Amino acid sequence: MRAAWERIETGLRRVLPDSIPRLEEPADDAAIDIVQAELGLALPADFRASLLIHNGTSWGMPQPLPMDQLYSAEEIVEATRMWRDNADDDSDFHDPGKLAYYIDHGMLRVDGPVHRLMGGEGRIVVATMNGDVWWLLDLDPAPGGTPGQVIRVDIECAEWDVLAPSWTELLVRYARDLERFPESELTIEPDLGPACEWGQGGSERPAWLAGVSPVDPYP
Repeated sequence: MRAAWERIETGLRRVLPDSIPRLEEPADDAAIDIVQAELGLALPADFRASLLIHNGTSWGMPQPLPMDQLYSAEEIVEATRMWRDNADDDSDFHDPGKLAYYIDHGMLRVDGPVHRLMGGEGRIVVATMNGDVWWLLDLDPAPGGTPGQVIRVDIECAEWDVLAPSWTELLVRYARDLERFPESELTIEPDLGPACEWGQGGSERPAWLAGVSPVDPYP
């Protein structure tokens, strides 16, 4: 984990040095234990280790990550509770056939082994962009997924993406793109930071829905 953050910080010093001060100081174990107790979930070990290096990012621009803010331990509790409280999932999205129909007709996009859900007790909100785009730790993935995988949810555009199988792999992926920039998929605005569109997938059905027959929800 420390090596991944060191790679990111090295990359940021090259392409976005003004963002470095936004990386917060470490959390302590007590603060992280409170998160787990309040949410009733165990944080993935690598994300816990990440909080012990950087307890989120401070508000302000440019941000060092493709989000407005990476939450601190305390903010994770508040954001996740809000996510749960505002959950309002249509039953159609629990039906694989109807979900396949929506994807096939371009009404939403699901990339990777992730359930198209607005809520879910097995999800932990860790970052946001303008309240419309979120990064979450997904502890209850769709078939073929990995508990603790990192997902990106764009509510306004109806997009659900698996960014990486774990928090460590997400940071390594980001570090690699910083190292390759500008020859990578990153878009970076010097005054704002990396664009939140980083990590978007394709428009095809994910593998876990490949063999599902579409069901018209509007017969």
